[in-house]
Amino acid sequence: MFWKDRVGLKSGTKGGVPIPVAAKVPEAHLVAPVPMLRPSLGPDTAVSGRLSFTVPTRIDGRLRGEVRATDLLVVGEDAVVEGVVRALKLVVLGEVRGDIRGAERVEIGPGGRLMGTVETHSLVVKPGGCLDGDCRIAPPRSAGALRVVHPVPATSA
Repeated sequence: MFWKDRVGLKSGTKGGVPIPVAAKVPEAHLVAPVPMLRPSLGPDTAVSGRLSFTVPTRIDGRLRGEVRATDLLVVGEDAVVEGVVRALKLVVLGEVRGDIRGAERVEIGPGGRLMGTVETHSLVVKPGGCLDGDCRIAPPRSAGALRVVHPVPATSA
């Protein structure tokens, strides 16, 4: 079933059967603009295991395991993700239970729930969003910012 007004699905048809082409997150309540997304797990889908994505992706189903995204990952309003999430950018509109590791940016939208440990460079929790867990925020490392410190030998007086 496609909820065009609810999740912004655009669809084509093949033999009279709707085919999702791309989904776009409603941008009115998000801080950062969101590019067109590829819907990967529909609301009636449940998956256990490891998934990897290299393009902006939206999950609307249930996932138990590990997910890696080298770009934007959106957890939709009705989605539940349990496990480890490694994404460059993560937008949580549904529920995530587990660890978020190595993210450049994590955004919890209205109605979004994140329960677990978050490790990111930037965290945004919108009004109505919920973060229940531990959080570690560190500025991004640049190659020029890394310094090696050598101990100075003690001098006797």
